[in-house]
Amino acid sequence: MYAISGALRATAELAALEQCRIIHAHTILTGFHTYLVVGNALVDAYGKCGLIADSRNIFNQLLPNANIFLWNSIMGAYAQQGDEKSVIKLFYDMKFRGFSPDEYSFLALLTACSNSGSVHEAEKWLNCMKDDYGVEPQLQHYTCFINAMARDGRIAEAKALAMKMPYEADAAVWRSLLTACATTRTNPRDDSAFLLLANVNASAGKWAEVAEVHVFLAGDRNHERMNEIYAKLAELREEIKKLGYKEVVDEKLHEMEAADKRELLWSHIEKLALAFGVVSGAAPPGKALRILKNLRICKDCHEAFKCMSIVIKREIVVRDVNRYHRFVHGNCNCGDYW
Repeated sequence: MYAISGALRATAELAALEQCRIIHAHTILTGFHTYLVVGNALVDAYGKCGLIADSRNIFNQLLPNANIFLWNSIMGAYAQQGDEKSVIKLFYDMKFRGFSPDEYSFLALLTACSNSGSVHEAEKWLNCMKDDYGVEPQLQHYTCFINAMARDGRIAEAKALAMKMPYEADAAVWRSLLTACATTRTNPRDDSAFLLLANVNASAGKWAEVAEVHVFLAGDRNHERMNEIYAKLAELREEIKKLGYKEVVDEKLHEMEAADKRELLWSHIEKLALAFGVVSGAAPPGKALRILKNLRICKDCHEAFKCMSIVIKREIVVRDVNRYHRFVHGNCNCGDYW
């Protein structure tokens, strides 16, 4: 059961849904699915693959024998979706059943508040975790609250907390502040904010990520079905324009530069992956198209995917470096802030 749990943890980190399902099937055949350590890993793995309903089904099956780890896993799965109400309800249900929340329980609460932009709720939980429950806030808890404050426009306060909290601010803290500055203090259609974030990666020595992006953005056409992919992208581009979509480029650019930028946007990895999913049938009809990305989804792809979810009549789930984005009927669960 521990070997299976370890394998599931690996699939969770990679959001490798197919491997997760294979291992899940193996646990059912061998009877290991009834063990809490395996069920806990399954809840976590499906949650990190973006399939919250699957996580909840497994949790419900194991609920009579649930331990604190299983409760934390299901709360964490909902927290990644920004589903604050579900996490809070689970928290109180867990308490009602006699469990004492730990640091991971509060991390799920604060992550949900951060992802949903509920700064007042985040502040309440950060204060009460020590005062009412005797749980000392760690760096991750402060990071969630700082992100919620910055997202609410309280950037000066967020920065002040980052400087005076009992831990040294790490990259996640500064990224939250930089993202908030870029979102609230610049033209939302000006992609210079995203150039700033790319420069942060470069300054952190992440040259591999920077190089991969630039190489791919140049227009990689090595895939055997690339002609079909670009043809489908062109078709989708025309369809979403009818819904009001317009490429997110700096309006101050020269006409020729702007045109080049628009074309470049349509070779972004997110769009190529989505088009491949549509033309290849990788995701069966009626099922969500799932895309895993190791960097932040760009503003233009985000806007395009909202429209594409209407055109292709499919749910689109994107896991980027910050969170899950679930596009359904022209909307995203992140509320256009991430």
